[in-house]
Amino acid sequence: MRYITNFLNQSKFRIDFIKIGSFFIFMITSLTLEAGSPASNDTIATRNDAVDITFENTRGWYSTSLYAEFGLPTIEHSVNEIIFDDQISFGGGLSFNFRFVDWLGIHLGAGLSYHTTNLSIPEYSDEIASIDSEGDQYIKRLNARNVQEEQKWLWLNAPVSLNYFYAFGNWELYGFGGVEMRYAILSDYSQTGTFTHQGYYEQWNVLFDDLPSLGFYTDRNIRSKGKIDPEMLLLPYFGIGVITPGQNSRFFMEFKYYLNSQDPLKDSKQEGLFPGPINNQSANLFSNKSVMHYGDVAFGGLKFIIGVNF
Repeated sequence: MRYITNFLNQSKFRIDFIKIGSFFIFMITSLTLEAGSPASNDTIATRNDAVDITFENTRGWYSTSLYAEFGLPTIEHSVNEIIFDDQISFGGGLSFNFRFVDWLGIHLGAGLSYHTTNLSIPEYSDEIASIDSEGDQYIKRLNARNVQEEQKWLWLNAPVSLNYFYAFGNWELYGFGGVEMRYAILSDYSQTGTFTHQGYYEQWNVLFDDLPSLGFYTDRNIRSKGKIDPEMLLLPYFGIGVITPGQNSRFFMEFKYYLNSQDPLKDSKQEGLFPGPINNQSANLFSNKSVMHYGDVAFGGLKFIIGVNF
């Protein structure tokens, strides 16, 4: 039943996403048709009951664009036990376009995008050599079950690309490649699960498994939340797009594919996925960090962009 419920929830979310996307497409297309309609922009010459519609090319070396974006972001993690659910992002922004020759241009942009990441870990076990608060060596015996983590991301995006244009009648096709800088304005996480942190002292053949005041516990339910705080992301990307005919404004759409980024948390890693308390910290004061703080992490994905060029 849980899988059916998840499927129905995901299906409802995708239907809402499609409705939102259809609304944006309808609004932008309406604006484009109005701006590019013969009644408002084009020169109409009538002779012998024949109508000749002439489009004037008013495009200069600079233009501005407003856009909306919808994406399928991905996060790759080196721990195979982590299962990521499908993600959908949405956002928008403003771009500045410079074209010094007809076939080549530069694109600079700034925008915001938001997405929620949900992941799960059915079970995970590990052993880590450690030292307690008195300097004695011991082995951490770790276990985690039924872990659920939700991450909320709000990114400030700054894409820079080189664009190559090809005229196809009154339409223009273009390909592009560049890099996008992303800064996390919001990077919150919340996590639940059942965790075990036992201490085995081999020199005395003693196992501590239920001393919460000293940081040792078995099958303890822990709720954690906080901030992930990644460094700035650098994501290489490439894609294709099309610009429709128009005079004062033109409708465009494009697809972007992002290659994997660098690991934005490489300088804030911990010794294990769920290493438990250190230096005999009390279990009552302890909370887990996000799973992003262990292993190798990379961001990537796809984006579909629609907008109006002025």
